[in-house]
Amino acid sequence: MHIPDGFLDYTICAITYAGSIIFWILAFRKAGKNLTDKQIPLMATLTAMFFAAQMMNYPIIGGTTAHLLGGPIVALTLGPYAGMISMTIILLIQALFFGDGGITTLGANVWNMGVIGVFIPYAVFVLITKIRRSRRALLIGAFIGAFLGDVLAAVFAGLELGSSSIFPYAAPIAVATMGIHHSFIGVGEGIVTAGVLRFLLKTRPDLLQLPQFKLLTKEL
Repeated sequence: MHIPDGFLDYTICAITYAGSIIFWILAFRKAGKNLTDKQIPLMATLTAMFFAAQMMNYPIIGGTTAHLLGGPIVALTLGPYAGMISMTIILLIQALFFGDGGITTLGANVWNMGVIGVFIPYAVFVLITKIRRSRRALLIGAFIGAFLGDVLAAVFAGLELGSSSIFPYAAPIAVATMGIHHSFIGVGEGIVTAGVLRFLLKTRPDLLQLPQFKLLTKEL
């Protein structure tokens, strides 16, 4: 999923940076208002955990990689704005100190993993829990949202690569390769996301500040 420097032409880099900048502005404005003091340690813990998880990746096409994202669980526990900030921190550190991903492609990587990989799982989760409000629906929504977030983030990465004049493979090949590999990873992401939520619902429901969790806690 990490796209290195030199894989996207400047037009695509500029477009993805512009999209990410819009969400960065929203994220830093909203997260400061919504995060509580006791949630910040959880955000730091999840960021560190998925920083390590993303380092365990494997190459798939032309130098890009496949791996767990981690965005869905941060989005569903602390909100999508905190999730995007968490993904940005991870991607920036990886690019600067570990050569995993690039600086010119940071906008694209943040767009894929910090926007698509965070806001899509959140939107799917909210939709499912509005249709049915129960503990089971929360876990199903978390699983489906995480799975779709992973696959769609990979599809966007494939589109960006395939549309670049620099990348040697056409968009259909890049999209298919990225999507197929991350459909398997998406299953694992969904299991991890649902598992963490289940654990927090049992042990620390006070850390879950989304409206769905508050309503469920009251009803149970």
